[in-house]
Amino acid sequence: MTAKTVLFVAYGSGHIKMLIPVAQALAASGLARPVVLALTTAAPAARAAGLDVVQFKDFVTPGDSSARAHGRRLMADLGAPVADAEETTAYLGLSFADLVAELGLAQAEENYREKGRQAFLPAATLTRILKKIRPDVVVATNSPRAERAAIVAAGQLGIPSVCVVDLFAIDEVQWIGDAHYADRVCVLNSSVRQFLIDSGRRAEQVVVTGNPGFDALNDAAAIAQGQQMRAAQGWADKRVVLWPNQVEPAVHPFDGRSGNPDLPAQALGQLMDWVLSRHDVVLCIRARAGEHAPVIPVDPRIVLTGQDWPLAPLLHAADMVVTLSSTVGLEGHLAGCRLVQVLGSMFDTAMPLASYGIADEAVSLVPDQPFLHALNHWVRVPRRAAQQPLPATGQVLAVIAGLL
Repeated sequence: MTAKTVLFVAYGSGHIKMLIPVAQALAASGLARPVVLALTTAAPAARAAGLDVVQFKDFVTPGDSSARAHGRRLMADLGAPVADAEETTAYLGLSFADLVAELGLAQAEENYREKGRQAFLPAATLTRILKKIRPDVVVATNSPRAERAAIVAAGQLGIPSVCVVDLFAIDEVQWIGDAHYADRVCVLNSSVRQFLIDSGRRAEQVVVTGNPGFDALNDAAAIAQGQQMRAAQGWADKRVVLWPNQVEPAVHPFDGRSGNPDLPAQALGQLMDWVLSRHDVVLCIRARAGEHAPVIPVDPRIVLTGQDWPLAPLLHAADMVVTLSSTVGLEGHLAGCRLVQVLGSMFDTAMPLASYGIADEAVSLVPDQPFLHALNHWVRVPRRAAQQPLPATGQVLAVIAGLL
């Protein structure tokens, strides 16, 4: 009997972290062979986890000379170095070629100028990839580009698919709310499940599994490492605040609303000024994978804690997280940190942290006094008890097994 294959599709950051434990558990179960279509910064993480990785560049053919030319041009316009030029060229080029095939060159150029990579939905390329790999099930996250295209292509080819949703699906409901999009949708909690059912999904299609990326957050090793980190850094008598750096687009990727790209820097600037006004607080600034760290003052109270600092221990070393809409805010809450959300982001409605009882307080930067009052109050409040993680990995694996 030929071994079955499950194709996992995810980009970097928190999305690949959702799928890695599930793919590993699938491999250990012997039910099927996992293959990961790793997008952008997901590839190193998936390879480090011992998984079989494929990328867009593995599916470029001699007939893709025009796509490769587009990819090289678009990569040159990024204005920043890339970790894998061949992969970036393939991803941008094949995605843009799909857009050209759908809209024509002039309209594709205009869409890309307006939306950047958010204009992409490379269903034709994903159809090519699925026909080559021939998976028995496709598992993708709720991201709107290649992941969405993978599920669309799977549906067109008659391949069962699973969409694993990281948070609340408030923006993504535009396509995940369609009862024909994915055979099963795995969600964080019962509130998200009901939201999708109210939006048009059938009840049997939506399964509460939790987020597998959070399973290891509160294990004993992470908690112990966090305490060791506090001691090693000399933070025993300090209040430690974590700022997960993030980007605010100029245009909303789904509805075209204008955003304020300066908002993250403005929030971080006020946060750093507040830290430098005190002697009992340390600020940890964590850049996202693939991003340049922000410029910071030379001061021991402000520390860059990049991707080389493991997140779970860092959250157990911290007392408070301040964020706009980063998933790290939810993770910090689950780990026991106090959480202050800065409002004003175009993603506020997609991350209703206060209304879901996750953020301790949500405040605007303007005027600045409510923000400063929130910082001064919550930095004095002790951490809460860390919440027990959901066994999400096994729950998602069971959903996949039901489709094999």
